Amino acid sequence: MGMDRLFDTLIDRVRATFPLTDVELDPEIARPRSRLKILNATHYNWEAERFRKLFGMRFQVRLPPLNQLNTIFYPELCFDTPIFLFFVLVTRRKLIAHLNVYCPFDDVDYLAKHVAPKVELLNKYAPFECVDRYPEWMRKYRRPCSIYGMFARDRLGDLESCAHDYLEHYLKLAREAGQVTEPERLERIGRFHTQFIEDIRTQDKAQGMIAKLIGKNKARRIFYEITT
Repeated sequence: MGMDRLFDTLIDRVRATFPLTDVELDPEIARPRSRLKILNATHYNWEAERFRKLFGMRFQVRLPPLNQLNTIFYPELCFDTPIFLFFVLVTRRKLIAHLNVYCPFDDVDYLAKHVAPKVELLNKYAPFECVDRYPEWMRKYRRPCSIYGMFARDRLGDLESCAHDYLEHYLKLAREAGQVTEPERLERIGRFHTQFIEDIRTQDKAQGMIAKLIGKNKARRIFYEITT
């Protein structure tokens, strides 16, 4: 499956459960252009019931050849649904991937509901093992269902299938989630989302890579206005 098709099928799967409304974005950062015209990038935001924001991105560079997609789904803060993230970058020989649910709680019942079933889904595939280690800022978000690192390109098919498996389970629970009413639990959800957003804006090295292509100001605006 090509990357465009993968991206479309992921978003179509969301759309089938939660009808999406396109959010109009500033064209300057929705479709940024590089000085040497080697970049083709498109960023998306959608609104949907039960979500504060859904983010999507397609990013291609001609030299060196890079083909990337990214999705991050942010639930409304009145639900304890995790944040969903799927990122994959394909190079000439390798792929770099990150598939995870970012959980605001780590109690046994919560993890049994949101993480353990995804571990069962993950176990259908050959292990996604690699020598790469999570960056320090990401370690607190790691779960037994997390996939992160650099892999051979022949694992792309397994990664695509696993992402679809995770997303199907994630959307089912998001649809069924009841609103949280306990003040302490709501406060913790809010703190968790605030920390996650701050980490993406200030710790994710991808912002620096993009800045080399389109400039620091535009890259910062993408991360502050669109990605988060």
